[in-house]
Amino acid sequence: MDVPSQLLRAARHALGLSREDLAQLAGISVRTLASLEADEPVKIETLRKVQRALESKGVSFSAGDGHQGPKIQMPLGWPGKQSKV
Repeated sequence: MDVPSQLLRAARHALGLSREDLAQLAGISVRTLASLEADEPVKIETLRKVQRALESKGVSFSAGDGHQGPKIQMPLGWPGKQSKV
């Protein structure tokens, strides 16, 4: 599935990655990542590079089911995880 740029941006934020870190991991420029996150036109291969980079950090994406839109699932132990009381 090709993930919408808004979900890619949300996953980057949730992981606590800077644009610089994700751009390097994806093998693209920071400017290109900024364009993608601003929902400006980018090549589909660029979206896929960013998606693969986030997936390499344990993020998974799933398509909508007709009742809900696409979803992000974060890896266990991700930085924003709340501890149980």
